[in-house]
Amino acid sequence: MQLRAFAEEGTLGQERTQPSTAGTLEGWREWNDGASRFTFELFGRLDGRDRRRTHGDVREAYLTHLGDAWTLHLGVKRVFWGTTEAKHLVDVLNQVDFVEDLDEETRLGQPMVQLELRRVPGTLELFLLPGFRQRSFPGPEGRLGGPVIVDGDSRFTASQGILHTDWAVRWSGRAGGLDVGLAHFDGTSREPEFEVLGAVVPGEPIRLRPVHQLVTQSSVDAQYVVGDWALKLEAFHRRGEGRPSNAFVAGFERTFVGAFGTRADLGVLAEYLHDGRGDRAPLLAFERDVFVGLRVALNDFAGTRLLAGLIHDHRTGENLWVAEGRRRLGDAWELTMDLRAVSGVGTTEPGDLAALLDPRRKLGLIAGDSYLQLELRRFF
Repeated sequence: MQLRAFAEEGTLGQERTQPSTAGTLEGWREWNDGASRFTFELFGRLDGRDRRRTHGDVREAYLTHLGDAWTLHLGVKRVFWGTTEAKHLVDVLNQVDFVEDLDEETRLGQPMVQLELRRVPGTLELFLLPGFRQRSFPGPEGRLGGPVIVDGDSRFTASQGILHTDWAVRWSGRAGGLDVGLAHFDGTSREPEFEVLGAVVPGEPIRLRPVHQLVTQSSVDAQYVVGDWALKLEAFHRRGEGRPSNAFVAGFERTFVGAFGTRADLGVLAEYLHDGRGDRAPLLAFERDVFVGLRVALNDFAGTRLLAGLIHDHRTGENLWVAEGRRRLGDAWELTMDLRAVSGVGTTEPGDLAALLDPRRKLGLIAGDSYLQLELRRFF
């Protein structure tokens, strides 16, 4: 059971509250002495305001078979790559479930064949990715879209469109305190560009259509742990969206165990975000921004945790404030809290195409959608 409370009415007149209910069903079965396994996760949400946010998804439904030096996964699956906190640049296999949240943490299931080879030093993974999952966007009654409505079917530069088959390869290994992954992806970008549909009328919502380019992306993600310090990096080099581009997120997390003489752990985080795609960067890209944050784990019986931080654009003064907390309530209940707040930028008004495309106002799209979210979860 989820409730979002927004600081103000939406730019298109949307309500200040958004209630919804969601459910997840997970299961698995093993046979062949544990060498074979079927795993599934089903998700559905019923939203009280936004019809597009009422949706369902097969997050995972795949077969796994274990060999002596290899593992094969076949079906719909989610795969995560990355180490940094503010943004996961290299996590490119699964599409974002954007109506769930704008932080890009929640992903849709992706049909794939994944083969893991373990006899090489480290682990080598080969991916074949048939089909493409289109990104979901809020509807006219929903929030987190500002003065924009994403309409129409996506346009693809691949001749096969949604049926194009992508592929990827990733090697990962560990040496001492260093964990590193090297990957290459060739296929349809999960991040859409946008083109304007129809005429732009002042005071009316701007209608956009997603455009997905064919890209190749080589990336690295790494984390080096030494003592109480964790040094983190995600970076990529990409071709296919105009000129070649680079982007990276780099930073650290310092953990104070038993902070201030308590049993709580306190983590201090700092990261720098750079995206060199310029005008072709996603609408909510962080091109030259600094992230600072705190992570608190009380280490109590209820598992209380809190992450709070700020992403600041030192050129424009834009700020994105984020906070995420959770605490168990007894054996079967959990309460979570999420905060997203924008400051230092004016709201982009309906029909103001110049403001929407202004690279100095990347957060203007959601400036009027700051919210506090509470969610009560029941586990069975």
